[in-house]
Amino acid sequence: MANEQQPTPATPPPSGELDKVMVREVREFLQKYGPTVLIGVAAAIAIFVGFGIWQNHKQDQLEKAARMLSGQPIPEEKLGPGLTIQRLQLVTDRYPKTPSAPLALLELAAQFFSTGQYEPARASYQKFEERYPQHPFAPAAEMGRLYCAEAMGMTDMALAGFENFIPAHPGHYLSPLAIFGKARCLEARGAFDAARIAYEDFLAKNPETPWEGHVRSALQNLDMKKRALTKGLTFVQPAQAIPVHTAMPVPGAPSASHK
Repeated sequence: MANEQQPTPATPPPSGELDKVMVREVREFLQKYGPTVLIGVAAAIAIFVGFGIWQNHKQDQLEKAARMLSGQPIPEEKLGPGLTIQRLQLVTDRYPKTPSAPLALLELAAQFFSTGQYEPARASYQKFEERYPQHPFAPAAEMGRLYCAEAMGMTDMALAGFENFIPAHPGHYLSPLAIFGKARCLEARGAFDAARIAYEDFLAKNPETPWEGHVRSALQNLDMKKRALTKGLTFVQPAQAIPVHTAMPVPGAPSASHK
Protein backbone atom coordinates (compact mmCIF):
# COMPACT_ATOMS: atom_id res chain seq x y z
CA MET A 1 0.00 0.00 0.00
CA ALA A 2 2.87 2.33 0.81
CA ASN A 3 4.30 1.80 -2.63
CA GLU A 4 0.92 2.42 -4.34
CA GLN A 5 1.43 5.01 -7.06
CA GLN A 6 -0.58 8.23 -6.64
CA PRO A 7 -2.53 9.50 -9.73
CA THR A 8 -0.67 12.09 -11.67
CA PRO A 9 -2.44 15.53 -11.63
CA ALA A 10 -3.82 16.69 -14.98
CA THR A 11 -1.47 19.06 -16.68
CA PRO A 12 -3.20 22.25 -17.93
CA PRO A 13 -2.78 22.91 -21.62
CA PRO A 14 -0.28 25.52 -22.64
CA SER A 15 -1.60 29.07 -22.72
CA GLY A 16 -1.50 29.10 -26.49
CA GLU A 17 -3.68 26.02 -26.71
CA LEU A 18 -6.10 27.48 -24.12
CA ASP A 19 -6.49 30.63 -26.22
CA LYS A 20 -7.29 28.51 -29.28
CA VAL A 21 -9.94 26.59 -27.32
CA MET A 22 -11.58 29.82 -26.09
CA VAL A 23 -11.56 31.36 -29.55
CA ARG A 24 -13.13 28.22 -31.00
CA GLU A 25 -15.87 28.22 -28.32
CA VAL A 26 -16.65 31.90 -28.87
CA ARG A 27 -16.77 31.35 -32.64
CA GLU A 28 -19.14 28.41 -32.24
CA PHE A 29 -21.34 30.46 -29.88
CA LEU A 30 -21.54 33.36 -32.33
CA GLN A 31 -22.24 31.04 -35.24
CA LYS A 32 -25.12 29.52 -33.31
CA TYR A 33 -26.51 32.57 -31.47
CA GLY A 34 -24.88 35.52 -33.21
CA PRO A 35 -27.93 36.75 -35.19
CA THR A 36 -30.14 36.61 -32.10
CA VAL A 37 -27.59 38.45 -29.98
CA LEU A 38 -27.07 41.13 -32.59
CA ILE A 39 -30.82 41.64 -33.02
CA GLY A 40 -31.20 41.98 -29.26
CA VAL A 41 -28.38 44.49 -29.05
CA ALA A 42 -29.80 46.47 -31.97
CA ALA A 43 -33.24 46.48 -30.36
CA ALA A 44 -31.77 47.67 -27.05
CA ILE A 45 -29.91 50.47 -28.81
CA ALA A 46 -33.06 51.48 -30.72
CA ILE A 47 -35.08 51.56 -27.50
CA PHE A 48 -32.43 53.62 -25.73
CA VAL A 49 -32.11 56.10 -28.59
CA GLY A 50 -35.88 56.28 -29.05
CA PHE A 51 -36.42 56.93 -25.35
CA GLY A 52 -33.86 59.72 -25.44
CA ILE A 53 -35.55 61.33 -28.43
CA TRP A 54 -38.96 61.02 -26.75
CA GLN A 55 -37.63 62.57 -23.54
CA ASN A 56 -36.13 65.49 -25.45
CA HIS A 57 -39.35 65.97 -27.42
CA LYS A 58 -41.42 65.83 -24.24
CA GLN A 59 -39.23 68.42 -22.54
CA ASP A 60 -39.41 70.64 -25.61
CA GLN A 61 -43.21 70.40 -25.59
CA LEU A 62 -43.36 71.29 -21.90
CA GLU A 63 -41.15 74.33 -22.35
CA LYS A 64 -43.02 75.61 -25.39
CA ALA A 65 -46.42 75.19 -23.73
CA ALA A 66 -45.24 76.93 -20.55
CA ARG A 67 -43.82 79.79 -22.61
CA MET A 68 -47.12 80.15 -24.44
CA LEU A 69 -49.05 80.25 -21.17
CA SER A 70 -46.66 82.77 -19.61
CA GLY A 71 -48.12 85.55 -21.75
CA GLN A 72 -44.70 86.67 -22.96
CA PRO A 73 -44.31 87.85 -26.57
CA ILE A 74 -43.36 85.08 -29.00
CA PRO A 75 -42.07 86.70 -32.20
CA GLU A 76 -41.68 83.45 -34.14
CA GLU A 77 -45.39 82.77 -33.62
CA LYS A 78 -46.32 86.43 -34.24
CA LEU A 79 -47.85 86.56 -30.78
CA GLY A 80 -47.80 89.73 -28.71
CA PRO A 81 -47.97 89.87 -24.92
CA GLY A 82 -51.00 88.66 -22.98
CA LEU A 83 -53.18 85.57 -22.86
CA THR A 84 -55.28 86.09 -25.95
CA ILE A 85 -57.86 83.60 -27.19
CA GLN A 86 -55.58 82.74 -30.11
CA ARG A 87 -52.67 81.97 -27.80
CA LEU A 88 -54.80 79.85 -25.47
CA GLN A 89 -56.21 77.86 -28.39
CA LEU A 90 -52.68 77.18 -29.64
CA VAL A 91 -51.70 75.74 -26.25
CA THR A 92 -54.75 73.48 -26.04
CA ASP A 93 -54.46 72.27 -29.66
CA ARG A 94 -50.70 71.81 -29.94
CA TYR A 95 -49.78 70.64 -26.47
CA PRO A 96 -52.86 68.83 -25.07
CA LYS A 97 -50.78 66.45 -22.92
CA THR A 98 -48.75 69.10 -21.12
CA PRO A 99 -49.66 70.50 -17.67
CA SER A 100 -50.23 73.90 -19.30
CA ALA A 101 -53.06 72.68 -21.55
CA PRO A 102 -55.77 72.21 -18.89
CA LEU A 103 -55.08 75.66 -17.43
CA ALA A 104 -55.16 77.21 -20.89
CA LEU A 105 -58.49 75.51 -21.64
CA LEU A 106 -60.08 76.81 -18.44
CA GLU A 107 -58.82 80.33 -19.11
CA LEU A 108 -60.08 80.11 -22.69
CA ALA A 109 -63.55 79.13 -21.47
CA ALA A 110 -63.55 81.96 -18.92
CA GLN A 111 -62.59 84.51 -21.57
CA PHE A 112 -65.39 83.31 -23.83
CA PHE A 113 -67.84 83.63 -20.95
CA SER A 114 -66.68 87.10 -19.93
CA THR A 115 -67.34 88.35 -23.46
CA GLY A 116 -70.83 86.84 -23.60
CA GLN A 117 -69.83 83.94 -25.87
CA TYR A 118 -71.63 81.36 -23.77
CA GLU A 119 -71.79 78.51 -26.28
CA PRO A 120 -68.01 78.46 -27.00
CA ALA A 121 -67.44 78.78 -23.26
CA ARG A 122 -69.73 75.83 -22.54
CA ALA A 123 -68.02 73.75 -25.25
CA SER A 124 -64.59 74.57 -23.80
CA TYR A 125 -65.61 73.59 -20.28
CA GLN A 126 -67.12 70.37 -21.60
CA LYS A 127 -63.94 69.60 -23.57
CA PHE A 128 -61.98 70.00 -20.33
CA GLU A 129 -64.23 67.50 -18.57
CA GLU A 130 -63.82 65.00 -21.41
CA ARG A 131 -60.05 65.38 -21.77
CA TYR A 132 -59.08 65.69 -18.12
CA PRO A 133 -61.73 63.95 -16.00
CA GLN A 134 -59.26 63.24 -13.16
CA HIS A 135 -57.72 66.72 -13.10
CA PRO A 136 -58.03 68.62 -9.78
CA PHE A 137 -59.81 71.43 -11.65
CA ALA A 138 -62.40 69.14 -13.26
CA PRO A 139 -65.06 70.32 -10.76
CA ALA A 140 -64.27 73.93 -11.75
CA ALA A 141 -64.91 73.02 -15.39
CA GLU A 142 -68.16 71.33 -14.41
CA MET A 143 -69.23 74.43 -12.51
CA GLY A 144 -68.30 76.67 -15.43
CA ARG A 145 -70.38 74.55 -17.81
CA LEU A 146 -73.39 74.90 -15.49
CA TYR A 147 -72.92 78.67 -15.31
CA CYS A 148 -72.97 78.73 -19.11
CA ALA A 149 -76.20 76.75 -19.21
CA GLU A 150 -77.75 79.16 -16.73
CA ALA A 151 -76.58 82.18 -18.73
CA MET A 152 -78.02 80.66 -21.92
CA GLY A 153 -81.44 80.33 -20.29
CA MET A 154 -81.20 76.53 -19.95
CA THR A 155 -82.53 76.80 -16.41
CA ASP A 156 -83.73 73.23 -15.95
CA MET A 157 -80.42 71.80 -17.14
CA ALA A 158 -78.45 74.16 -14.90
CA LEU A 159 -80.66 73.42 -11.89
CA ALA A 160 -80.23 69.67 -12.31
CA GLY A 161 -76.48 70.11 -12.65
CA PHE A 162 -76.18 72.26 -9.52
CA GLU A 163 -78.28 69.79 -7.55
CA ASN A 164 -76.06 66.91 -8.70
CA PHE A 165 -72.84 68.80 -7.97
CA ILE A 166 -73.60 69.32 -4.27
CA PRO A 167 -73.70 65.63 -3.19
CA ALA A 168 -71.08 64.61 -5.76
CA HIS A 169 -68.48 66.98 -4.26
CA PRO A 170 -69.17 67.18 -0.51
CA GLY A 171 -67.05 69.78 1.23
CA HIS A 172 -65.59 71.07 -2.03
CA TYR A 173 -64.68 74.76 -2.09
CA LEU A 174 -67.06 75.24 -5.03
CA SER A 175 -70.04 73.71 -3.22
CA PRO A 176 -71.33 77.12 -2.02
CA LEU A 177 -71.45 78.31 -5.62
CA ALA A 178 -73.49 75.25 -6.58
CA ILE A 179 -75.95 76.04 -3.78
CA PHE A 180 -76.22 79.67 -4.91
CA GLY A 181 -76.67 78.51 -8.50
CA LYS A 182 -79.46 76.21 -7.41
CA ALA A 183 -81.15 79.09 -5.58
CA ARG A 184 -80.87 81.38 -8.62
CA CYS A 185 -82.40 78.74 -10.88
CA LEU A 186 -85.27 78.20 -8.46
CA GLU A 187 -85.79 81.95 -8.39
CA ALA A 188 -85.78 82.07 -12.20
CA ARG A 189 -88.53 79.43 -12.21
CA GLY A 190 -90.59 81.51 -9.81
CA ALA A 191 -89.99 79.19 -6.84
CA PHE A 192 -89.12 82.06 -4.49
CA ASP A 193 -89.83 80.15 -1.28
CA ALA A 194 -87.64 77.23 -2.35
CA ALA A 195 -84.86 79.66 -3.29
CA ARG A 196 -85.10 81.35 0.10
CA ILE A 197 -84.91 77.98 1.86
CA ALA A 198 -81.74 77.13 -0.09
CA TYR A 199 -80.05 80.36 0.99
CA GLU A 200 -81.22 80.18 4.61
CA ASP A 201 -80.28 76.52 4.89
CA PHE A 202 -76.77 77.40 3.74
CA LEU A 203 -76.45 80.10 6.42
CA ALA A 204 -77.80 77.76 9.11
CA LYS A 205 -75.21 75.10 8.25
CA ASN A 206 -72.37 77.60 7.82
CA PRO A 207 -72.83 80.29 10.51
CA GLU A 208 -69.28 81.65 10.10
CA THR A 209 -69.11 81.52 6.33
CA PRO A 210 -67.28 84.33 4.49
CA TRP A 211 -70.17 84.20 2.00
CA GLU A 212 -72.66 85.59 4.53
CA GLY A 213 -72.72 89.05 2.98
CA HIS A 214 -73.36 87.64 -0.47
CA VAL A 215 -76.17 85.39 0.76
CA ARG A 216 -77.95 88.14 2.69
CA SER A 217 -77.71 90.40 -0.36
CA ALA A 218 -79.23 87.63 -2.48
CA LEU A 219 -82.05 87.20 0.05
CA GLN A 220 -82.74 90.93 -0.04
CA ASN A 221 -82.89 90.92 -3.84
CA LEU A 222 -85.17 87.90 -3.70
CA ASP A 223 -87.62 89.68 -1.41
CA MET A 224 -87.52 92.83 -3.57
CA LYS A 225 -88.24 90.82 -6.70
CA LYS A 226 -91.10 88.97 -5.03
CA ARG A 227 -92.72 92.22 -3.83
CA ALA A 228 -92.23 93.86 -7.23
CA LEU A 229 -93.89 90.98 -9.04
CA THR A 230 -96.74 90.98 -6.56
CA LYS A 231 -97.39 94.65 -7.40
CA GLY A 232 -97.01 94.03 -11.11
CA LEU A 233 -93.76 95.96 -11.28
CA THR A 234 -90.60 95.12 -13.22
CA PHE A 235 -87.59 94.06 -11.22
CA VAL A 236 -84.12 94.44 -12.70
CA GLN A 237 -82.19 91.26 -11.98
CA PRO A 238 -78.56 91.78 -10.81
CA ALA A 239 -75.83 90.98 -13.34
CA GLN A 240 -75.15 87.31 -14.02
CA ALA A 241 -72.41 85.81 -11.87
CA ILE A 242 -69.19 85.02 -13.69
CA PRO A 243 -67.92 81.42 -13.66
CA VAL A 244 -65.14 80.19 -11.44
CA HIS A 245 -61.64 80.19 -12.87
CA THR A 246 -58.85 77.88 -11.81
CA ALA A 247 -58.19 79.65 -8.51
CA MET A 248 -60.10 79.19 -5.28
CA PRO A 249 -62.40 82.02 -4.20
CA VAL A 250 -60.75 84.48 -1.83
CA PRO A 251 -62.41 83.99 1.60
CA GLY A 252 -62.03 87.65 2.44
CA ALA A 253 -63.92 88.78 -0.66
CA PRO A 254 -66.47 86.15 -1.68
CA SER A 255 -68.40 88.66 -3.73
CA ALA A 256 -65.52 88.65 -6.25
CA SER A 257 -67.02 85.57 -7.79
CA HIS A 258 -70.44 87.17 -8.04
CA LYS A 259 -69.96 90.49 -9.73
